[in-house]
Amino acid sequence: MAKQKVQNQLQKSGLIFPLIRNCKIHRLTTKESLVYCHKNNWKCSRSLFFEWKKIYEEDIGNRFIEIARCEWADEHLLVIDKYKEMERQYWKLFDEAETPTEGKNILDSLRALQENILLIYNETPMIQKMKEVLDSRLNQIPLVKSRVPLKS
Repeated sequence: MAKQKVQNQLQKSGLIFPLIRNCKIHRLTTKESLVYCHKNNWKCSRSLFFEWKKIYEEDIGNRFIEIARCEWADEHLLVIDKYKEMERQYWKLFDEAETPTEGKNILDSLRALQENILLIYNETPMIQKMKEVLDSRLNQIPLVKSRVPLKS
């Protein structure tokens, strides 16, 4: 029975943390935060709100490490993919160019795009090394049981 309550609370945290994050983003007062949470279907007391807020704030360090470890590298790759797609589109536009001036402008844009791609590729080894360091540090952090409030 207690295991089920913990499971329900963990599932609930996926719904509650975004509400708390939005309260912090919008810099809402406690009263405004409670109203916001109630409007978004989380009927909580002031004390329960502060319990969840404390858990959310304690988890910020781990969240930052996880973002730095995973999302940062993913975003780096996404930028490379976007630049490659832009390059393909520029070449299509170049093939469709009707005047030499239009073609030259597209080639200038391609050159600038290539400079940006080159900068990103030059940073790739540093990003890989940073990811390895973050992974090793994350592995050194002891596993801590979640401290989710059992009240609803």
